[in-house]
Amino acid sequence: MKVLAISDFHGKFPEKLRKLAKSDEVDLILALGDYTGLPEWRPIVIKQLQAGRKGKEVPSGEEIIGRKKYKLLLKKDFNAGLEILGELNSIGKPVLIIFGNGDWYHAFFNEVGKHYENYVKRMKNLKNINYGKTKVNGITFVGFGGYMDIESFFNKKEWGAEDDEQIKARLERHNRSKKILFKILRKTKGERIFLFHYPPKGVFDIIKGPKHNPMKGKSAGIKFFADAIKKYNPRLMFCGHMHEYQGAKMLGKSLVINPGPASEGKCAIVDSESLNVRFYK
Repeated sequence: MKVLAISDFHGKFPEKLRKLAKSDEVDLILALGDYTGLPEWRPIVIKQLQAGRKGKEVPSGEEIIGRKKYKLLLKKDFNAGLEILGELNSIGKPVLIIFGNGDWYHAFFNEVGKHYENYVKRMKNLKNINYGKTKVNGITFVGFGGYMDIESFFNKKEWGAEDDEQIKARLERHNRSKKILFKILRKTKGERIFLFHYPPKGVFDIIKGPKHNPMKGKSAGIKFFADAIKKYNPRLMFCGHMHEYQGAKMLGKSLVINPGPASEGKCAIVDSESLNVRFYK
């Protein structure tokens, strides 16, 4: 079975990737999230991270760009996600999807996440396995996407503007996610393939830049993802999120693949039997 791994669209689905997805080279599409999360958000997020790192109160998006512009950006961003999901469905092949942090698919924006989820239910070619699993050709695919609190966010020394309750809430949310994943995995048997949006700790996880990004040099990897890989030994693990990377590396007995950002025309086709990987740039 040849699978197309594709991630981090951010509102853009290059024509060459659509053609590849429709070709005979692909049997199954794995979509790893961030259908939305437009580039216009990046300067806002950077300003928020900079404030947090300096121990200042973190400004809201409305405070940074103004209420009117913020609302317009939210609407534009949300609709961009719907358009990408619709384009994936129109390819006419089975697509397993999870969501990314840019899709606002988490507690802070739950109403948006539910809307996307309901939209996907109406798409005959899309199957949502976010926080779930399914079987294809005898292989169990496990999906885990959405927003994650990376470990750096638990350190009050790095985020001095936040009080103990905020740090505690993040840690609780992180631990709850860990319990959910391992509960899913305990119900699986045989060959497995993981679809995670964030990378595991130690592979494709170090933030490279730019210089003004206060997170440069830190890990965006999830330790319990790495723990799950080492314990359950999936045949393959796919991840996205980190635009800096495109490649394949071993973690324990598993091959971890980051297909690169679709917004830049990147993806990967993998033979699930031979584990042969072809990257497209």
